[in-house]
Amino acid sequence: MSTGMQPNPYGTSTMQGGATPSVPNYLVQSILVTLCCCIPGGIVAIVYAAQVNSKLAAGDYDGALKSSNNAKLWCWISLGVGIVVNLIAMVAQMMILGAAQQQQGM
Repeated sequence: MSTGMQPNPYGTSTMQGGATPSVPNYLVQSILVTLCCCIPGGIVAIVYAAQVNSKLAAGDYDGALKSSNNAKLWCWISLGVGIVVNLIAMVAQMMILGAAQQQQGM
């Protein structure tokens, strides 16, 4: 017999038994990418991650899921930007070091 509810991918009931659904908030990942990779993108990720639990507490499961997905997206964007910027910085440092060594050899 069908209850008309959609299956929850996180394994908890959304309405029956008073159980609250579990949605990952990605707060730890957001803080790590802010500190290690890309500050602006990490801050956006932190803002979205902070919204997840409050939306769940208010009963807005869809909003919490959307904020969770946005936090995850901004974590990945920040990680990618951080890796690219760090690679460019390393290449620039090696080029400057090579030019300095070449100039000393003259």
